Amino acid sequence: MTDLQAARAAATDWRTRWPGHAGGVVLVWDGAGYGWKNCLRDASHERPGALAVDADGNVYRAEGGDDQGGAMAWVVVTSED
Repeated sequence: MTDLQAARAAATDWRTRWPGHAGGVVLVWDGAGYGWKNCLRDASHERPGALAVDADGNVYRAEGGDDQGGAMAWVVVTSED
């Protein structure tokens, strides 16, 4: 399973365990869903490397910054980088 497939599977699992979160994005770290937001928000609230998976399966990665100050931007993940 690729990292993208694993992120999508983690998001699907999270949505199954927490019904009522059909839209928005599921936040994924280290292969597990850890939260949900109704939309992709300021990347500085997440650590670099965190992933966000929307309801359509699009994956975004928090990049730049550091663990203490948070990431600088969300970047669309289009393939295994």
